[in-house]
Amino acid sequence: MIGEIVELLHQASEQTWHDAATESPRVSLGLGIDLAHAQASLLLPVDYQIPLGVVDGRTVAQLLRDAEHRTQTLPLHRPEMAETSDLVVALCDLIREAGHLDC
Repeated sequence: MIGEIVELLHQASEQTWHDAATESPRVSLGLGIDLAHAQASLLLPVDYQIPLGVVDGRTVAQLLRDAEHRTQTLPLHRPEMAETSDLVVALCDLIREAGHLDC
């Protein structure tokens, strides 16, 4: 499940940085997505290979909502998942920012 979140964040980052060249407010969003991507990546086992899919036409906001939706099934009560709540908060903030930027 974390692997899917990392993949969605990767896609959102790629799309945001592609669009940031023409709209500088998106640079802040891109940095936030990259930070969330790094947070999620740290929750993966060291030897985990992230399957990077093809961007399928979803907007950045949709990709972020899909990533946040996947966090709802994570076992947040387990000690090794304690930092996941920070990721959930970051995703919610990014969803709001992407909505303001019409991404």
